[in-house]
Amino acid sequence: MSKKPVISRVALADQVMHLLQERILDGEYEPGGRLNIDAISRELDISSSPIREALTRLSAMGLVTSSTFAGFAVTPVPTRKWFEQLLTFRVLAEGWAVRQVARLRPAGAIERMTDSLRALESSTLGVRAREYVSASKADENFHDAMLDACGNEVLAQSVRSLHPHLHHARLFSTVPQDIAPVIEEHRAILNAVLSGDEDAAAAALERHLRMSWQRYDGWTSGETTMPDA
Repeated sequence: MSKKPVISRVALADQVMHLLQERILDGEYEPGGRLNIDAISRELDISSSPIREALTRLSAMGLVTSSTFAGFAVTPVPTRKWFEQLLTFRVLAEGWAVRQVARLRPAGAIERMTDSLRALESSTLGVRAREYVSASKADENFHDAMLDACGNEVLAQSVRSLHPHLHHARLFSTVPQDIAPVIEEHRAILNAVLSGDEDAAAAALERHLRMSWQRYDGWTSGETTMPDA
């Protein structure tokens, strides 16, 4: 008897991961709540293996925590202080990266940034994960293109390891987003890169990150309640 192709198991784990990720981002699984593998297995009518694999991958992405005795649980939403520190770090790290891209103007990076901007222009933003996943991915791809082309792999990996776009997405359900300013801010970054203006590129990047923070920051207007550090 031939063995079941491994690709089937991997594809199933992918589907489970995307489903669980949607539920976490949409708040169907509460922050800090335990994720019972047996219960999910019964609900989806599948074995525990792809569920465990999906949860392990979500753990690597920072959406799930795991421990030997407690099992898997939804990672608490980061505090406001954490997001503020993330903003400071990204301004410094990505600001340096975009300066290098503007100085070198590598064709591959510019093509990827342009493609990501076009994808963003055809996307929409909503309060549920499936309504903003394409826009969030286009946004992430735009920033990844800069990081990949900056010439510093350690810096690029440091930014990616924090999964900034994924954690900001956890605020979408409580702080509605408008895609129009995001598009304009990305276009300003790309135009500065195309012109080779390092200062303008860094300034446009910083403005985009700070404006994004203001859009996410529902605390200041009382639209959402987040824990302080």
